Amino acid sequence: MKRFMIQLIPVILMAQVHYAKLEPVETYQIKAAVSGLVLQAHDEYEGKIGDEKAVVQIDDKVDRSQKRALETSLKVYETSMDLTQRMRNNQEKVYRRERDYYLRIKNLKTKSKTEKDRVFSSMISAKNQLLTLDEKRATLQKQIADTKYQLTMLKDRIEKKSVRTPKLYIYKVSVRRGDYVNPGTPLLTAMDLDAGRLVVYLDATEVEDLGKKVIYLDNRPTKMKFDKVIEVADDVHISSYRAEMVIKDPKRRFSSLIKVEVKEQ
Repeated sequence: MKRFMIQLIPVILMAQVHYAKLEPVETYQIKAAVSGLVLQAHDEYEGKIGDEKAVVQIDDKVDRSQKRALETSLKVYETSMDLTQRMRNNQEKVYRRERDYYLRIKNLKTKSKTEKDRVFSSMISAKNQLLTLDEKRATLQKQIADTKYQLTMLKDRIEKKSVRTPKLYIYKVSVRRGDYVNPGTPLLTAMDLDAGRLVVYLDATEVEDLGKKVIYLDNRPTKMKFDKVIEVADDVHISSYRAEMVIKDPKRRFSSLIKVEVKEQ
């Protein structure tokens, strides 16, 4: 009988190697929300972290003038409302007195019909004046509400004309002084550098039981996990699944390539 010896050769599964560019966690394409002439465009701020200073300033002279006019109108309306309310309170006292007096004499035989008619007319006149003041008060309430709404819209418009990027890295200013912009015109690009984002495209075997696997960055094991894994294959990277990881306070320079591997524990 012949004997056969089978030599078992261990199969070593090699992890796939991915390279991902470290990008800012968020990139903002800031566009004009309103139209107007660009008065300031500080391209010297590029490469710096923004603060409360305006990077791009759109002309708001007319808006501020309208705002002052509306604020004056609002004060006038509110003063008129206060006076109207006080007059109404007084007129209501007059009406009640006239009404009470009429109710006391309307059935008295000692009072002539002429006297009763006179008191009745006086009561109705007082009531009509009260209704007129109520109508004026309602009109003033609407005018105050409309003016406050216009002020809110105007303040929002003025705010949108002063583009600030506090705590964001100013990458590029896209407009220059003297440009006229419309809603949707790109103004600047800003980035959040407090964290970085890595995007890799994994195959089906890597995605399987991904939470139990170890992620290696530049050949070093980490305790990090992917923050997002898209369960549907990518349109461009066929049969691959996009996975994203956020790295807080990254030590590497942005746009540098990082080696990413997913291995079994």
